[in-house]
Amino acid sequence: MQSVLKDPLVHFLLIGGLFFAVFVWRNDTPDPGRITITQDQLIELARTQTPIAGSDLSRAQLEALVEPAIREEIYYREALALELDVDDDQVRTRLIEKMRYLTENLADPEPASEAQLLAFFEADPARFLVPEAVSFEHVFLSPSQRGATIDADAAQLLLQLRGGESGENLGDRTPLGYLFDAATQPRLAVLFGEAMTEALFTLPLDAWHGPFESDFGLHLVRVRSRSAARQPAFAQVRDLVLDAFAVQRRQERNEAAFQQMRSRYDVTVEWPQRSAESQR
Repeated sequence: MQSVLKDPLVHFLLIGGLFFAVFVWRNDTPDPGRITITQDQLIELARTQTPIAGSDLSRAQLEALVEPAIREEIYYREALALELDVDDDQVRTRLIEKMRYLTENLADPEPASEAQLLAFFEADPARFLVPEAVSFEHVFLSPSQRGATIDADAAQLLLQLRGGESGENLGDRTPLGYLFDAATQPRLAVLFGEAMTEALFTLPLDAWHGPFESDFGLHLVRVRSRSAARQPAFAQVRDLVLDAFAVQRRQERNEAAFQQMRSRYDVTVEWPQRSAESQR
């Protein structure tokens, strides 16, 4: 119990009301037994609940909206009074999530200067490297449709393709599509597996090869072109640099905000005792 009471998250239990109450009641009185519903709150509740924007609600309709919210608020306050939140992992998780929401990424950093962006880019240009890519077409053969004849069918289709027949109307339907343009190695490895991906980056161009096996089935492929990895100039990737710089600065601000909160606590870790033998 003492550890729970020392938990800084408990200090923010009122935030839990944002998760458990349909509506947050902001009271001008310190009396915990009083629930005051202001006109502004009624207007906001009506605005969020009215099906047609701008339509007026009657007194009866407003009461129908307010009563469930009052019920939720009362349940919430009574639960706090009974300390039902103590040692509740779900409440703890909700509070942690809410604190992250309240303290992280609240606003975009101030606009970056061109000098800052250029310095950020030059500090790690490899971060913006354009990876090696391959463009190819493939004919798919489905194991569920072909069954035991799939290998023979693949051999026959390969002969047709090498004989000059278009592959676009051959094979079985697949959600993967027929043509891949400038596809990178990580993407292809996820779709087709390492073996077929390696082949796509090493096969001779403009010739049909296969079959290659993936988790989907068999594939006959023709590589149309490949592009080597290249390092773009700053001007070519400025927008990417701007996004990456903004993300890094937000992360730095998030960490600074957390460290400021942490500085208000005396953190003690009671590490387990280790024998001299285990420390070797």
